[in-house]
Amino acid sequence: MDDFIYRAIVASIGVSIIAGSLGCFVIWKRLSYFSDSISHSALLGVALGLVTGLGINLGLVIVGGLFAALIVVLQQKDFWSNDAVLGIFSHVSLALGIVVLGIVGNQNTDYFAYLFGDILSITLRDIYWIYLVVFIVISILVTNWKKLLFLTLNEELAKAEGINKLYYDLLFMFLIALAVSVSVQIVGVLLITSLLIIPPAIARVFSNSPIIMIFSAIIVSICSVLVGLYLSIDFDLATGPTIVIMLGVLFFIAQFLPKKV
Repeated sequence: MDDFIYRAIVASIGVSIIAGSLGCFVIWKRLSYFSDSISHSALLGVALGLVTGLGINLGLVIVGGLFAALIVVLQQKDFWSNDAVLGIFSHVSLALGIVVLGIVGNQNTDYFAYLFGDILSITLRDIYWIYLVVFIVISILVTNWKKLLFLTLNEELAKAEGINKLYYDLLFMFLIALAVSVSVQIVGVLLITSLLIIPPAIARVFSNSPIIMIFSAIIVSICSVLVGLYLSIDFDLATGPTIVIMLGVLFFIAQFLPKKV
């Protein structure tokens, strides 16, 4: 195999670890719409990275982190409902990203790659960035596991125990921003949420504990991404959509499997 395929495989495994572990919390906390809003802001992050010369990855983290923090702060106000805030941010950020990228981009800008992914363009530098994010995400989840899980299972009791909900909400949203930053090249801006929610949704069918669900989601994500990558290369298909279709097929099959209680 060519070097770019090896890089794509290594990158796929790293992103699957990130998406599988964080995606379980997205499912448990019912934050799929939130992750969708953050992923739509990714185009603006790409534009920021191109304009400032900071690089796309750093631009994605900065914009994603800022949008996540702003959404969390607005959600603390009772005036707006969560779905209204997320709906506004989701569409405005996507439209703003398209407009700004159209202004700062040029004829060589591959808009299709940003929207639907281009995993075969992964470089060695991208792989280093992906596995740095893997280390950050796993370290934060391990060190804050009990509190994050406590807030997920019983938010009111966790707050009564003195756990700072706002701090951990911001921390988790920062992790989602990191996940988005490394997933853009794999599945693209429009399909990132599918990588976060479908593997955990499949894993939930045959998991009976949070730990098992996370490991199962990671395995499902890795298998789906690798099979989708193989099919996209073999049949000359767009990689991101092919991966998502593979996830959809597995989700359908999982509905006929015996469920754990």
